[in-house]
Amino acid sequence: MNTLEKERIVKKNVLDIFKENFDISQTDDEILNIIPEKEFNPNYVGYYESILDIFLLEEQYFESITGRVKDTILKVTELWDTLPYCSANWDWRMQ
Repeated sequence: MNTLEKERIVKKNVLDIFKENFDISQTDDEILNIIPEKEFNPNYVGYYESILDIFLLEEQYFESITGRVKDTILKVTELWDTLPYCSANWDWRMQ
């Protein structure tokens, strides 16, 4: 699977996780520029923990995936490329 396909899968999953964790009405494009720890201070940790769980990332990566949603997507895509046990096919989440 190429990087663009991985990024598409990560984006879909991260947006879904975001919507599950926060009750919002913004469009996907607006969500990409949100910084959860600034806008949803008391509730943002569960969002990042869900991302770590779904993409089988170690807790040590928590700080590196924080920030704007679009930056999180890029970092998770990058980490998914480098971690050998994170190469599973996540298409099930897109259905």
